[in-house]
Amino acid sequence: MLSTISVLMAGTASAASLTTAQTKASTEETLVVTANRSESTLWSSPATVQVIDRETLEKSTSTSIADDLQDIPGVEVTDNALAGRKQIRIRGEASSRVLILIDGQEVTYQRAGQNYGAGLLIDESALERIEVVKGPYSVLYGSQAIGGVVNFITKKGGDKPLAGVVKATYNSATAGWEESAAAWGSIGQFDYRINGSYSDQGNRDTPDGRLPNTSFRNNSQGVWLGYTVDRHKFGLSVDRYELSTQTWYDDPTYEEFSVKLPELKREKVGLFYDFDVAGDYLKTLHVDAYTQNIKRKFENNVAVNTPTGSPMIGDLRVANRTRSQDKQETQGVTLQSNFSLPGDNNLVLGAQYQRDTVKQTSQSSTDSSSTSGFPAAVNYSKNTLAHNRSEQTNWSVFGQNDWKFADSWTWTLGARQYRLSSKLTSGDETTTHSQTGTTSSSLGGDSARDNEWVTSTSLRYSGIDNLELRMAFAQGYVFPTLSQLFMQTSAGGGVNYGNPDLKAEHSNNYEIGARYNGNLWVVDGAVYYSEAKDYIASMACSGQSICDGNSNSSRTGYYHYDNIDRAKTWGMELTAEYNGWAVSPYLSGNILRRQYEGSTLKTWDTGEPLINGRVGVKRTQMWNTLNITTDLFVRAASSASDKTSDAGTRYPGWATLNLAFNTEFGPQDQYQVNLALNNLTDKRYQTAHESIPAAGFNAAVGFAWKF
Repeated sequence: MLSTISVLMAGTASAASLTTAQTKASTEETLVVTANRSESTLWSSPATVQVIDRETLEKSTSTSIADDLQDIPGVEVTDNALAGRKQIRIRGEASSRVLILIDGQEVTYQRAGQNYGAGLLIDESALERIEVVKGPYSVLYGSQAIGGVVNFITKKGGDKPLAGVVKATYNSATAGWEESAAAWGSIGQFDYRINGSYSDQGNRDTPDGRLPNTSFRNNSQGVWLGYTVDRHKFGLSVDRYELSTQTWYDDPTYEEFSVKLPELKREKVGLFYDFDVAGDYLKTLHVDAYTQNIKRKFENNVAVNTPTGSPMIGDLRVANRTRSQDKQETQGVTLQSNFSLPGDNNLVLGAQYQRDTVKQTSQSSTDSSSTSGFPAAVNYSKNTLAHNRSEQTNWSVFGQNDWKFADSWTWTLGARQYRLSSKLTSGDETTTHSQTGTTSSSLGGDSARDNEWVTSTSLRYSGIDNLELRMAFAQGYVFPTLSQLFMQTSAGGGVNYGNPDLKAEHSNNYEIGARYNGNLWVVDGAVYYSEAKDYIASMACSGQSICDGNSNSSRTGYYHYDNIDRAKTWGMELTAEYNGWAVSPYLSGNILRRQYEGSTLKTWDTGEPLINGRVGVKRTQMWNTLNITTDLFVRAASSASDKTSDAGTRYPGWATLNLAFNTEFGPQDQYQVNLALNNLTDKRYQTAHESIPAAGFNAAVGFAWKF
């Protein structure tokens, strides 16, 4: 379903019968927190913020929460060939450069390498809304981003003792079911929420048939408990999300290829405290603390059978197997104070501490043999057992000031100072080779430190009726993960070596934007430019000590991480809706050009479609006990070419026709039926950043009961 077309449309109805005054009141009352770390309206936000509200989430028939974000201009879905672990890119930046928050608390993923992020390890049944800040414009919540920030805000209490929703969705594309239930409310000084979900999705159905190894399962549970006494509010959140998935791969050069995540689990406990000081200058104090665990099991089997062309040797078969288990433990604390100062200054000051510890055990084996058994050097087996423990700690202080220095003018200035420490605390590796025997080595002592000052600023003007203008600048900063710094990882038959000398990735981002809400129009647009440098990429080994002397070859893939790449991105985003007719036309889209510069390559062909977006018409019909919203739309993207690697790739352009119905009925609209007819023309296509071909024509139907 359409995930909030515009930054100003969150919370508005789609009915053409809404008046301009009603629309304006609704949009200006929508509150967000991610850009300011305190509640402010979308209209006055200093950054480009877009919201997926609770109503939109309840109407969704998607099998992945990432798909609920795909129609936000500048947001793209990526899957890394894992159907159940979709992630998002923002403004051309990989998912590893997008900051993921849950109630403002970061979901780190220190096992991530190039282009991999934490994933969206949360279920919609717990959520009140999703806030998306495009670009690194949130120094208050963390500038550990270049592409943007996604903040999942969970439901906390309600306006009556008991409310909730029970929902079930069937999707023909996966022949799968998803069920969820949530209840919330407030009783006296207490508020609460309890939620849970289960999803079991089968193999994806495409115009060429169902794809093997695209099934997945996930489940989640969550609880919120809050207590308010006088001007003090206390909160406790507990949530858990578990996923099991596998990799789809279609390459005939492999005799066997299998990558599985039999378990990816996130568990978190959070504590929250707010004090309404209500002093002359100091207004509020906020403290939150959390502990979070991410557990992952990884299984990888790869086998290649290569004819050598020599009758003496015959065929050469190499099989690699990797098994690993890792656990990441995160502890974090945030202190925040809000001040109201003379001269129309609103100031936020705070400090943050975060510590990640990763423990990993991995086993790998390689079996190499020729059909003739000759020569002896290529007939061997090797087994490796490794353990390591690493940790990363960062302290930061932050501040942001909103100053209304003249009528209709507001200047926002924010900054954050990071102090970062990463180290490999211990490790060992034992290798048994059938020809050379057993060797052992100990690891530990490697460390890396970094200090960084990042800033953002914006200037806003609201002196024209129904129009808000803004200019903004922000610095992005993404420090290397523990995996990129210290760990040796194996997947797909290749080996990646960590590099403790890595620098953090940096960017400078510029944006000019405008918001308009009047005369039955709601429009939001932005033009942006970004310069990023020090990108971390995988480089082929050529005998360096960091690669243990190994060199990359056609038979063995050895790589190491290094800072070599940079990119320049130009883009324009636009969302618009007109509510003056019986039907409401709308569009949301993005134009993006991106230039990539590596150590030996400079190209505009970076795999980014020039244009992508959605255009459609909606109509809402209202009766006494029945409302029906019909949404007919086209989702499309232009072609894209990717020449950033040796094997260039071209992605054809595509367009799909889709139709959705949302029906609410009952004395209090407590029943809801949602029907989505996707890809009506059974189009065969694949998006530029998803490795798995998209589903053909499919229907998804959901039923929800609200009480």
